[in-house]
Amino acid sequence: MNTGSAENVGGNEPCKKYVMLHGRRMEYEVWGEGEPFVFLHGMGGSIQQIRNLYEPISGIKLIVPNQQGHGGSEADWEHFDFDHLADDVIGLLEELNIETAYFAGISMGAAVCLNLAVRYPGRVRKLLLIRNAWMENPMPEGTRRAYADLGNCLREGGLEAFYQTEGWKLVSEASPYTRNAFTCTFEEESCRKYWQKYLILPGKTPVKSAEQIQSLKMPVFIVANRNDLCHPFEYGVWIHKLIPRSRFYEVPDKDRDGEGHKRGINQVIREMV
Repeated sequence: MNTGSAENVGGNEPCKKYVMLHGRRMEYEVWGEGEPFVFLHGMGGSIQQIRNLYEPISGIKLIVPNQQGHGGSEADWEHFDFDHLADDVIGLLEELNIETAYFAGISMGAAVCLNLAVRYPGRVRKLLLIRNAWMENPMPEGTRRAYADLGNCLREGGLEAFYQTEGWKLVSEASPYTRNAFTCTFEEESCRKYWQKYLILPGKTPVKSAEQIQSLKMPVFIVANRNDLCHPFEYGVWIHKLIPRSRFYEVPDKDRDGEGHKRGINQVIREMV
């Protein structure tokens, strides 16, 4: 483990901090004081995604990293998979001298949390998986095609080129939220800079088998919504059925009720912690 000292940037709290992990810079923030709670953003998201969603809870220390290839965190594309993303989170906890924590993740973040819970179960007090985008297999072929076309057009060609792809044809038939989630990446500097993630991660798997998911013993909370191309409702149901005594919650999709979506997730977070 190649860790270095965390560096505070700025005078207000929360502020951006950085740590060196495995020769790469990782950016993160810590909000509040109390029991540690790690909250991981989705693919193409960032700390800002969590900032927009999370309602602070007294007695909770929220730890929010920008994962590899997101925000100000560097990436190693030769080792860009769920094992290494989970190892980054464990490295950050070691840097902060935190042995165990609550964990939550959205989409890619949920897959990282699932990997981490399987490989480091002793570090996880409770687990919250929000809008699962992976099971024990890579993403479906059509979704992988959409992300590959997105990544290639972020590299070269831009939004107009993306509109001409097979991937956009699939995305354009989905919900307004899904269409915006793809097109807004062209406005994000870190998405344009780190376009490789869209070509690599959809073809990876967070766990090796369903049996690994079944083996989880810690309390697990699962949140899903309908009307979402990249986060099928059925994925949340499937994981819920695999894990004995897990708790399943359906929240409104963002198109139908954005505030209800946010409110529902925060209610589950409060129940978990």
